[in-house]
Amino acid sequence: MSLRKFLAALCCVAAVSVAYMVSCRNASHVTTSVITELSAPLDSIFGTLFPDSKAPGAVVMVRRGDSIYYNRAFGMARLDSNLAMTDSTLLNVASASKTFTAIGLLRLAAQGRLSLDDPMSKFFPDFNPDVFGKIKLRHILSHTTGLGDGRPRTDDQWDIFLRKHRSAFAKAPDFVRYGREQEQISIYRSLDSLNYEPGSKFVYADAPYKLLATIIEQVTDTAFEKWMQANIIRPAGLRETRYVSATLTHPRMAHAYRPAKDAAKPGVFRSPDGRWDEFDYGEAEFFLCRADNGVYTTPREFALWVKRLQNGEIVPEMTVRDLNTTIISTGIPGVGYAMGIFTQTRDAKPYKVFHSSQNGGFGVYEAYYPEHDVFYLILANRNDWNRMAVSERVDSVLASKHWFDR
Repeated sequence: MSLRKFLAALCCVAAVSVAYMVSCRNASHVTTSVITELSAPLDSIFGTLFPDSKAPGAVVMVRRGDSIYYNRAFGMARLDSNLAMTDSTLLNVASASKTFTAIGLLRLAAQGRLSLDDPMSKFFPDFNPDVFGKIKLRHILSHTTGLGDGRPRTDDQWDIFLRKHRSAFAKAPDFVRYGREQEQISIYRSLDSLNYEPGSKFVYADAPYKLLATIIEQVTDTAFEKWMQANIIRPAGLRETRYVSATLTHPRMAHAYRPAKDAAKPGVFRSPDGRWDEFDYGEAEFFLCRADNGVYTTPREFALWVKRLQNGEIVPEMTVRDLNTTIISTGIPGVGYAMGIFTQTRDAKPYKVFHSSQNGGFGVYEAYYPEHDVFYLILANRNDWNRMAVSERVDSVLASKHWFDR
């Protein structure tokens, strides 16, 4: 190729890249992409994983530095209205919600309004002080409390629950569907022992995280959602991010689905082709809880959230380093937990912080490599895919393109 042709081609690529970045900033409903070195291998992975354009799907995004190198949508956001998936679709991010809650708590700690070493008995004086006096806020952030779940899921469990606790609900399905933090944390009111000494062991549990919403409300004298919006979400530049509620609606809001089995259940939407049942609010257990699983956002805004968080724009860089630092091993080789996020250390591979979770039919995998400022996100409204196996394939693609070379 002549020098003139090479320079012309280079200018063309640069122009397309600039146009792509502008489109990512300005487009509100359209997923855009350009051909990059990642396009073919990632299209192969996700085109095979989500091949049906009329089935539930996912959005996949890869960022390095300030540039987005891959941004593709697959399938449908809603099967009842034929709403296609885009990077502006509102999806539930499952346990990645915990990072938002952790940042809220860390913000209050930085302001001196609470300490991560405060015992839980300070905030719940009516709970057993011999139990909750041992548990510190940092233990909740790292899933090392010694607390179990204990929320009633069956009729038998509900009968036992009602012998110990007052409830606004008459039966377990109503508790599961409508009960939020204040109702659900009552499981701890009569607790007289722990499963293990706080801080000594990692056991992943959603229920203890719900205590943090109540603590934020106590310290700020403001409703959890209102305070989080005003102090964490809006200052981060997130305009569409919000918390789940029974009345939450949005023209670009996705529903989640699971493969249909057996006969359709009354009141549960089944896709016209009979292949998919809706599986989110009203069908999935404890879907309404906010502090642990309640954030809805778009792939575009989630990528912005991670970028600004990791850049130290939301909390100080020192706090970000603490957030990313492994506190305890999960028991899985190389995998640890920090404060609201998993960590991973592997031979010959860079340090990673990540979430891999599902809430109802929503499936999420998001990963950030602090040493290389590389981030990728898979947000899906179906949970019939192996998140960890898929992430290993994406990691291999990035490594093959030398993205982790120093």
